[in-house]
Parts: sequence; structure tokens; C-alpha cells
Amino acid sequence: MSNYREIKKQLAKKEQKLEKANTQTKILDNSSNDINKILNSLKPTKLNKNNMVISNEDVQRIKSYTEDVKDITQTVRSVNDLNMAIKDFEHSAFEIEKENRSLKYEIELKDNEIGNLKSEISTKDKIIGNLQTEKEKIKQELQKFKNFWHSIMSYFHKRICYNKDNNYKIVSDDLYKNGIFDSNDNEIANNIARKVTIPDENKQSKNKKKDNDTRF
Repeated sequence: MSNYREIKKQLAKKEQKLEKANTQTKILDNSSNDINKILNSLKPTKLNKNNMVISNEDVQRIKSYTEDVKDITQTVRSVNDLNMAIKDFEHSAFEIEKENRSLKYEIELKDNEIGNLKSEISTKDKIIGNLQTEKEKIKQELQKFKNFWHSIMSYFHKRICYNKDNNYKIVSDDLYKNGIFDSNDNEIANNIARKVTIPDENKQSKNKKKDNDTRF
């Protein structure tokens, strides 16, 4: 748009020149009458009727007239050319402005879409945060349960395998029959060779041993 303003300034200057050219044109109109008088008053020479006699002064006046006409013609032509360029530029500027409005509208739609996505992400982040907090709570509760189970099984294992306490043997068998102890629990409680390990830990230990055997 700065180029547009500059061209507008140039156009104003050219319009001043055009106004000056119009003034000169009026003067040329008067000069044309004088030139016509000069041409009409020309007389043939005595030696050749096809040749006319003209004074040096009149020749200079005609030359000056033609130069003035040439200057004014160039001035008018330059102003007209610039005026056409301005019209083309204004048309281009209009098209660009229309395209800018369209792009601005599309950007506003995208901004709204991004805003909605950010809101959804924020909501999901909160949900994920809550789930992670809940997960940590569950892990803590699970660890407490594992510790409790380990304590119970260690106590049964000690009482049955080392202290030979038949009462705990009876309780262990009863828990197994009623599905409270599974086969792993029952074996830990009654087998002196078994270590008191949580099932997951026992599985990891077996897998580690298997990997070591595979390497060799």
C-alpha cells in the first residue's frame, strides 16, 4: 500500500502537468491561427510557382510551434499511461484485499478450531492427571495388600514348616479347601523348600533363570 500512495503522489504531479498542458493547448490554439495565417499568406517565388517564400522569422515561429506540440503530446501521454497503471493497480489492490478478507476468515476458523482442540486437550490432561493419581493410589493399596499377604504367608510357613504347629496346618488346609488359599499359597504354607514370594515375583524369578539358562 505504500507503493500505492507513492503512485498517487506521482499522479497528482502528473495531473498538475496535465493542467499546465491544457493551458498550453489553449495558447497553441491561438498559435495555430497565427500559423494558418502565415501559411495562407505565403506567395510563390518568381522563378517557380510551386515554391513559396517565407521569412526566417515565420520559420522560427513554426518550429517553435511544432516543439510545443511535441512537448504537450508527451506530457499528456505520460499522464494517461500512469492513469491506466493506477487503475490496474487499484483493481489488483481490490483483488488482494478480497483475498485477504477470505484468508482472515479462514484464519479465524482455524483459530477457533485450535481453541476448541486446546480446550479438549486441557480436559483430557485433567482426566489423565486424575487417572494417574488414582493409579498411584491403587498401586499403594496393592503394595499394602502384597505386604499383608507376605506377612500372612510367612507366618503360616513358619508355624507349619518350622514349628510343626498342627493347628495352623488345619487352618491352612481349610482355607485351601474353601478357595481362600490357591495351590501356590497352600504350597508356600506347607513346603519348607518354598520361599515366601509373591506370585508375580516368583514368575519374574523363573523367567530370569530361564534367560540365564538360554545364554549358556
